[in-house]
Amino acid sequence: MAVCFFIFIVQLVSARVKFAWGYWGAEYTIGQAVEACFSLNWGLLKQGFFWQPFTYALLHGGWGHLLMNTLVILLFGAGVEAEIGSKRFLRIFFFGSVLGGLGWLGMLALMPYLPPMDTLAQWVPSIIRRWLPFVSASEVRLDTAACVGASGGVFALIGAYAAMFPKRVVYLILPFPIKMKARTLAVILGFMTVAEAVAIQSNVAYAAHLAGGVAGYFYGVMLRRKGFNDEPWEEEQG
Repeated sequence: MAVCFFIFIVQLVSARVKFAWGYWGAEYTIGQAVEACFSLNWGLLKQGFFWQPFTYALLHGGWGHLLMNTLVILLFGAGVEAEIGSKRFLRIFFFGSVLGGLGWLGMLALMPYLPPMDTLAQWVPSIIRRWLPFVSASEVRLDTAACVGASGGVFALIGAYAAMFPKRVVYLILPFPIKMKARTLAVILGFMTVAEAVAIQSNVAYAAHLAGGVAGYFYGVMLRRKGFNDEPWEEEQG
């Protein structure tokens, strides 16, 4: 995440430097040019910006976005890296990021075919509906939407952890800590992400979270079969 922090500082600094003037006096910054080139956007990807599925994860949309991803990596990533080594750790992270980005593009392509938001929203209690950022599919277009953030890789680490160590106890920090098994947490996050991706359709890349988590889980299953698990420890403890 040190690389992500450095690049985010570059984003902040370059966002204050004017770069060019567009039509009708529109002003653009170097930061906007950097984000356009290295975030994930189908319109540019199909024109040859092949590096975007690999670079979008290094950009972030704000301090909260960056700090949340960093916190999750510290909670889950440290344990994964200690068990499987840095090389496999990075492989899971970037593998999940790439597949997460591709999953996000796929979800955007499907959004016009999903039921209208009015149809979906009527099943949500009004008190909850006021707090959810519902977005119409017509407001998010495949050619213009852009994705940034390491969340696909972060969810891949959670999925891999749950696959390799499903019975390990983790704590979900809310207003009060909730104790549960890693596999249970992964299932809960999976269901929540599916619901958010389909029902909320907001500008948050929930589809990237889901695709990254699934990719990480299956990678973790493969590693578990190679012996990266804690079954001997569980048997000793009885």
